[in-house]
Amino acid sequence: MAPTSRLHAPHLREAPAVADLFVGFFRRDLLAFYPGSIFEAEESSSEADPALGPGFNLLEDGERPFAVELFGQRFRLEQRPGSAFNHRDARMIRAIGAVLNLRYHNLFQIAHSKRMELFRGGSEDHYVAAYVEPEAYTPLAGRPSRIASTILTLRTAALSTYENRRVSTGALLLGPPESADHYVRPTPPDALAYGAELTSLKSVHKLCDGKRTLFMVDHDGQLAEIIDINRWADRMAEAAGPEIPCPREYQAHARATRTGGHVCAVLSPNQEIKLFASGAQAFSFAHGRWRILDPAAKFASWQEAVGKTPLARSLFQAALDLAEARQGGLFVVVDRALEAVGRLIAPHDLVTTDHGPSPRDIVPGDPLAKRALHYLARDRVVTDLDPPVLEALAGIDGALVTDRSGRVLAFGAILRHDAATIPGFIPAEGARSTAAMIASRFGPVLKVSEDGVISCYLRGARAWDL
Repeated sequence: MAPTSRLHAPHLREAPAVADLFVGFFRRDLLAFYPGSIFEAEESSSEADPALGPGFNLLEDGERPFAVELFGQRFRLEQRPGSAFNHRDARMIRAIGAVLNLRYHNLFQIAHSKRMELFRGGSEDHYVAAYVEPEAYTPLAGRPSRIASTILTLRTAALSTYENRRVSTGALLLGPPESADHYVRPTPPDALAYGAELTSLKSVHKLCDGKRTLFMVDHDGQLAEIIDINRWADRMAEAAGPEIPCPREYQAHARATRTGGHVCAVLSPNQEIKLFASGAQAFSFAHGRWRILDPAAKFASWQEAVGKTPLARSLFQAALDLAEARQGGLFVVVDRALEAVGRLIAPHDLVTTDHGPSPRDIVPGDPLAKRALHYLARDRVVTDLDPPVLEALAGIDGALVTDRSGRVLAFGAILRHDAATIPGFIPAEGARSTAAMIASRFGPVLKVSEDGVISCYLRGARAWDL
């Protein structure tokens, strides 16, 4: 039966209460993506009837904070102090508004709706899908969002085990047929729909590991075939511009989405959902929440702070790989090495200093015993080290410290961070965060947490998280 419009206004007697409910949803979900931001009501922009629908509109003015119109009411929207919304944030805010608009439309304005998938899965899943695939969240959309369906499938798979192991899996969603720039076999006529129902087949978890092999989903949401993501990505046409940094294990996944409008979604062995689009990891779901990732902008910020692209890229890549392995680390690039010695780095931690013959007997527990290994990094430059070697040095408890030329000054160094000698307020943080904050007064710092988050510290403050 074809959808028909309802004469809703006379029957929706509690329209103001419904409007307040939807505004509350918008505020809650906006703050979930942007903690600490401000969402405050201003004067009503019109005498609009709330029963007519949200009428969502994002107002942008380069010289003023963002503003949002909902149900005829205007709301001021600002990022937390020290931050500002950018074009990616504007796209995310529009995605939240589009999903709420469509849900309201299907609840109150359309009879016999077939869009009940809008209420399956978490709201945040649909916001992410609407960000990547906005055309699927318009009133005239002809099909449900494949991305939202894929995320729900990965969530369902995360609840399963196979041979007493957590499941890891993933899918490559093909872009529009007209943009295909590679050979794709026709989908078999008996192909199954790729969705949460597929996870009830236990054997399906053995077919795809999410790292080397992925399910290929066609434009109609059908499971077309299984692919080797490395070989498939290698066949892709080259895109202009340098590759955006990505964890080494998932570089092929990002490369596969650089052209053609393809999207890749993966459930990792860490039970993290990763979503790749436009050649980069765009979103991550971990620790119960979605995070917007912008590795290109974050790397550009880090590169500008370090000053030398090869050194910046080597350290950034090592941080990404440590984060993916859920291993902590601390990278410090000091501006002036001589000033850092004694104030930040203990003299006995310097690998550039010859402390004399190594001790013949290594006493367990001796904090100075690791000097016997300093020769392994003496006169070494970060950009000349193989990536696994750099990660091994950075993975030792303490900090990996280099100068601006990339020369390794120390590894496994316990930094001196007497907050009493540093001007300014130092908020309560963990030991590694406090060390990173104070070390950043001597030069740019990357901190890798064991929960997979990378933080950059500049001039005594945290600049961003990734």
